[in-house]
Amino acid sequence: MRYLTMKKIVIVGGGAGGLELATQLGNKLGKKNRAEVILVDKNPSHLWKPLLHEIATGVLDDQMDEVNYLAHGKRNHFKFKQGALLDIDRENKKIKVAGVKNPAGEEIFPATELSYDVLVMAIGSTSNDFGTPGVKDHCILLDDQVQAKRLRQIMLDTFFKFSASPETTKSDKINIAIVGGGATGIELTSELFTMAEKLKSYGFDKISPKTLNVTLIEAADRIIPVLSEKLSQSIKEQLEEFGAKVLTKTMITKADHDGFYPKEGDVIKADIMIWAAGVKAPDFLKDIAGLETSRSNQLVVKSTLQTTRDDDIFVIGDCASSPKPAGGFTPPTAQAAHQMASICAKNVMAHLNELPLSNFKYKDKGTIISLAHTAQGSVTTVGSSSMIVRGTPAHMIYRMLYRMHQAALYGNIKTGRLMMAGRVYRSVRPTLRLN
Repeated sequence: MRYLTMKKIVIVGGGAGGLELATQLGNKLGKKNRAEVILVDKNPSHLWKPLLHEIATGVLDDQMDEVNYLAHGKRNHFKFKQGALLDIDRENKKIKVAGVKNPAGEEIFPATELSYDVLVMAIGSTSNDFGTPGVKDHCILLDDQVQAKRLRQIMLDTFFKFSASPETTKSDKINIAIVGGGATGIELTSELFTMAEKLKSYGFDKISPKTLNVTLIEAADRIIPVLSEKLSQSIKEQLEEFGAKVLTKTMITKADHDGFYPKEGDVIKADIMIWAAGVKAPDFLKDIAGLETSRSNQLVVKSTLQTTRDDDIFVIGDCASSPKPAGGFTPPTAQAAHQMASICAKNVMAHLNELPLSNFKYKDKGTIISLAHTAQGSVTTVGSSSMIVRGTPAHMIYRMLYRMHQAALYGNIKTGRLMMAGRVYRSVRPTLRLN
């Protein structure tokens, strides 16, 4: 290493890419006192975003899979600062971080400023309501573990109230509408029926999969368009077998307390309304600190993952607008964030040493959709051809993606121990999180 003075690397966002990057740089630089690595996030803990639908339906216990940033930082030689990013001062190389208050409104951590030599933006994405009236006021989003837990509580309250009411009859239904036929909407739809089945096994006799009237709404011609038309149709048919109603070519123009209003047709009534129709980078990133941004608020980066207007600022994950050489852009997925974190770690160290940087090239490994403990999807094989996988093999691949994320955080040996601990824990815990 050429640099002699202690450098400061600040990473904003502890999602899949940000936490993996902090772990790598902490163990490579922080452990040897070659750099001070600081992770900043508004939440105190991390949860792999593709698991949020399982947290929301209670089939997965978030306490088992959450990663506490402070504890993980201590083990992996980086520091953690809780708070939301407010602004970037590029001239003085500082960021402003908001204070943190408890539910009673008492300040826990004051607002502060952090200086940096290298800044990495890994904030991730938020749900995109496309300006649809009523969505923010009447719909539940699924952006992080806080919202997933809120959705779980709302659904449990609704189910419990439905089951306990003496006025409930066999013909009554719980109406749930989900806008967005991507991975999140599809996986959440399938798990709702699992949730209802397990509630019935706990003695709530009025609750069953047949009690649910679940409508999945998609504006495009078909759901999950990144997959082949044949596979997309297969997933649609499986959702319908569960009991869901799948509407395609249905554009939502408004939402209110009664439900969703399509461009054509009658209102789609719902007791619980969920919006999962696309993502965008947070609004405050738009033109932040004079950096170049895309229409969806993403920070535009060069092939090295550095911003186009400041080489000391890198961007990874969903908030990065990263053009692909053959056209198009890197998709906002967990596998893309994982790949970006690895290249970014190498490039940050090279940048500090004034060495040549590597170009990021996204490699699409395919798409797997989890359907109530089964799965369907495609994986990219040798020669960039696509192979369809279903059932147990697909579910194993889906779970393997999460194990790869854990391995990046803990290493292979500890990940193996976590898998064994998880099996023991699942053997004694309830099959459904009931609070």
